[in-house]
Amino acid sequence: MKKFRYALLPLVVATTYGTAAHAIEDDRFYIAPMGSYAIADKDRLNSDDGYGGTLALGVPLTPSFALELRGNYLTYGDRDFCTSRPLLPPLCDNKKDDIWGAGVGVNWYLFGAQVGPYLHGDVLAGEDAEQYNVGLGWDFPLFDTFSIRAEALYHYENNERENHSTNFEEPLFNLGVRIPLGAKPVAPPPPPPPPVVVVPAPPPPVCSDGIDNDGDGAIDFPADKGCTDANDMDEYNPICKAPGPGEPMTLEGCAVGDTIVLQGVTFEFDKARLTPNAKVILDGVAGALEKRPDIKVEIGGHTDSKGSDAYNLSLSDKRSKSVKDYLVSKGVAAGRMTTRGYGESMPVADNNTDEGRELNRRVELKVTESTGGGVTVAPTEATAEFAKPMTTTPAAEPAPAPAPAPVAGGTTVILKDYAYSPASLTVPVGATVTWKNEDGSNHFVNFAGESSGRLKEGATYTKTFTSPGVYEYACQLHPQMKGTVVVQ
Repeated sequence: MKKFRYALLPLVVATTYGTAAHAIEDDRFYIAPMGSYAIADKDRLNSDDGYGGTLALGVPLTPSFALELRGNYLTYGDRDFCTSRPLLPPLCDNKKDDIWGAGVGVNWYLFGAQVGPYLHGDVLAGEDAEQYNVGLGWDFPLFDTFSIRAEALYHYENNERENHSTNFEEPLFNLGVRIPLGAKPVAPPPPPPPPVVVVPAPPPPVCSDGIDNDGDGAIDFPADKGCTDANDMDEYNPICKAPGPGEPMTLEGCAVGDTIVLQGVTFEFDKARLTPNAKVILDGVAGALEKRPDIKVEIGGHTDSKGSDAYNLSLSDKRSKSVKDYLVSKGVAAGRMTTRGYGESMPVADNNTDEGRELNRRVELKVTESTGGGVTVAPTEATAEFAKPMTTTPAAEPAPAPAPAPVAGGTTVILKDYAYSPASLTVPVGATVTWKNEDGSNHFVNFAGESSGRLKEGATYTKTFTSPGVYEYACQLHPQMKGTVVVQ
């Protein structure tokens, strides 16, 4: 029996290893009845091959290991045990060679999941013999209810009958079924997906005076409330703006941080020398500065991206100084003006197009200081009315102004010198208006929800008005260009 105890050691080790493995999918107990057939060892004398049965009760420990309690029975048929006698025939006794045993075994499934090929080993003990079986088995699953099991084992038997020990080594074959007990476990549901983390949208930037909030390279005007779009042209104060065609230059309403683009202030090609047209415009700028002695300004020069950065920076600086020198010659105090060349660092349009480069070549007048002494606000109609002396006799209501007579048929608006001319039209319902660009720059005619697209020099755009109302339009490239069509 010592050999039996020693043989249990590898089974204990294998079982311990299997228990430490991960959780299994099907951990049901099972029963495996099998028929057994052994090819008799030649030392069994004239015994027949053995046949019988094996019964296993097992439990999976991991997808690869299962522990079994086993019992078997084998009978090898009759055989004669004879005793010789002098002068007499031998005395023979016919006996059956039956063995049985019970013990433990382990299966190691090569591919896991308790199916397919496995290595088997067991140790069994009976009344007269100890058995050791090792070999290869295979579970063939059928449906979800049972498997066909086949085993080919090496059978070693230590027989201790009749005060002597005999060892037998035989091939042993088992064939039967493996039947799980109980209902098959249901796979756990998949874990829920991780919660979706909703990241709140970042708050819109806070508009502040003197900061380029929308990143378009130009300082926003102080009163701006919508500084999140680089295309909103919000660096121009609607109160402090460049004059329209025929309007005098004025700086009334301009405060610190406001910037006016001096449209038409141009220079000779690749030079800082002012053109005659630029001098006419700067005459008006000088007059506007005389009327606002409370402010100081910066004259900023800008170029497109053609040429090197250093060259453009130098050229823009020279051009801004040329503008200052001209204004000084017209009586503006030099101490009220500073100059700065920005080169190509602050574009307001695409430098890859002729139109964009034209917009980027510009001179800007920026208010840098103000004491407020020259800022005036025109009184509203109500304020002017209450300022009049009171009288006991109510004034007669003024007669309503006659409505302007509609222009019959179609009419034409000319785009010239960065303005629509005329800026306001009154037409009857059904009239067609034509816009014609006679300027050297590209322009747009943009109504609410409708645009002419880019109009090059000589291009036209027409629109028919079928409903009465007031229709306002503007140029998206030059925000100072605005017009109105009144349909009656």
